[in-house]
Amino acid sequence: MINKSYPVQRLCLPFALLVILVHLSACSSVSQTQEALRTAEVCCKDFPAMSYAVIRSVKPSDAPVDIELSDRSPVFAFSTGKSYFSAYTLSPGQSGTDLLLVFAPGRFNALNSGAFCPVVTYLNRQHEPIASEDLSIRWVSADQSRTGYWTAAQTVPVEASYLIVHTTDQLMSRQLAIDAVTEKQTIMVGYAVATIPVTRAAGYRCLPVGGVKVILLG
Repeated sequence: MINKSYPVQRLCLPFALLVILVHLSACSSVSQTQEALRTAEVCCKDFPAMSYAVIRSVKPSDAPVDIELSDRSPVFAFSTGKSYFSAYTLSPGQSGTDLLLVFAPGRFNALNSGAFCPVVTYLNRQHEPIASEDLSIRWVSADQSRTGYWTAAQTVPVEASYLIVHTTDQLMSRQLAIDAVTEKQTIMVGYAVATIPVTRAAGYRCLPVGGVKVILLG
């Protein structure tokens, strides 16, 4: 039972002020992250000058490659906008397979404010960009065994020799919406701690940094 006496009300004021200050701090962090990208120097003048890691073939090939883009990642001026990126060489047999991206709300998750929104650029053997189908993004709701996350799938072009994970100016100008979900949140009630279910609909702004898992479905 919530105690409505004066001492509890007095404790609630600093708590509400703390929430406001944390929210303002997160907004500042988002702006600082975007400004860091805007002023960052590009690493390379063209695609051949990039450094490419190898996505090794795995049987079955659904072992994820974990990518974490940050302000320490290399930057490139893509035709779709300046972005941090991670680049890979495809192994034989990986072209023409299905690719799955798995990503979730990232460093600003506590305030439901942001998530890294990835795209993939494919290059042929001559390091020339290849047209590919759009990513189909789907939200997978949380349950007792997992937190919520997004998936995005497409087919790797058969002529692809390289893939680059990055984001775009268009994505960073929008939000990813999710359906109403129920999550457990911990709150202070007087001197006690209570865990309550909270149902909400949310929109996450797209950020230039964050994590994503890349899975090639062989």
